[in-house]
Amino acid sequence: MIWPNEISGASAQRTVDAHAFLTLEHSGFDTITQWQQQRQIALLEWLIKQVPWWRDRLGTGIDILRWHELPILSRLELRKMVALQGAASVPAEHGTITSMPPNAMQTAASRGFYLSEFAQRLISHAYYADHQRQGRNPYATHACIADDVPLHDGDHVIIPPSQIHGCGVQALRNLDLFSKAQHIKWLSHHKPSYLTVQPDWFEVALVHAFARSDALPEIRQILSYGATATDSLRRKARQWLGATVRHRYSCPECGPLAFQCPRSDAYLHVAVGNALLEVVEESGQVKPPATSTESPSTGRILVTALHQYATPLIRYDTGDTGALHAGCPGCGLDVPALSVLRQNV
Repeated sequence: MIWPNEISGASAQRTVDAHAFLTLEHSGFDTITQWQQQRQIALLEWLIKQVPWWRDRLGTGIDILRWHELPILSRLELRKMVALQGAASVPAEHGTITSMPPNAMQTAASRGFYLSEFAQRLISHAYYADHQRQGRNPYATHACIADDVPLHDGDHVIIPPSQIHGCGVQALRNLDLFSKAQHIKWLSHHKPSYLTVQPDWFEVALVHAFARSDALPEIRQILSYGATATDSLRRKARQWLGATVRHRYSCPECGPLAFQCPRSDAYLHVAVGNALLEVVEESGQVKPPATSTESPSTGRILVTALHQYATPLIRYDTGDTGALHAGCPGCGLDVPALSVLRQNV
């Protein structure tokens, strides 16, 4: 990369966005709360003024201090909203709206949702910021084995390196086209630095390969998503592959919700620049984030997407459970963190 004479505008924007995400994460709990409240108010004001369905749902009065009284959005309500209302109007600066097609990664509730250019950009750049958080070389070879990779001929699909998108060679492989043994053999041959994969499937594939004494791949980091990354997978990855697992908690409609703490397997830093997370009891009563001296209490995870206007998510019930902390006990950073995460995929 030649700086600054030949850098593209997209590359500069990616760098700025990633820096903003990481700066906010390191700015302290009070600053994070204040910034998120500004985003919440802006979102509510827009929806009440511009989107009749949400105006009827929320009412016309805005009191950020009574946020927890806003109704919880269920999966059924989200599905009906998308099917009957389509895309909500977005501010002009958010760009065009895209209908996101269904794929295997999405739940029935989230299929066919909408994203603006602005929301898509921030989602992409939040993931890029995680490369810096985890000390990855974004230009190293990255493999992905997933059921939503389009069907392809040959062993894989190669995406060439891109300065604009900030990535090296990507090798994408459809999960269902090959057996577990074939996938492990392919990884051993190509030796990617990083692997994106669903953790439950990959753990089973590793156990089968180990039982057969197959050659196991060398990988620096496993970027898991979807199902919960278990302690047993983390142990196997370290002992058998020399790799660490870096879980990324997300939902298709909002993008990243939390990223693995770089110093602890037990905690994930909430993606505070992209989403507000709450944990509630079955009754809907909010559980305050645990302080460093308190034992965390688990509950249902609610998500508010701070930049998602086209398919708004306000206090959306993900169906997952976890515990919320006011700061990360794993590294001491003063950022909201999740633990005991259970993803009900």
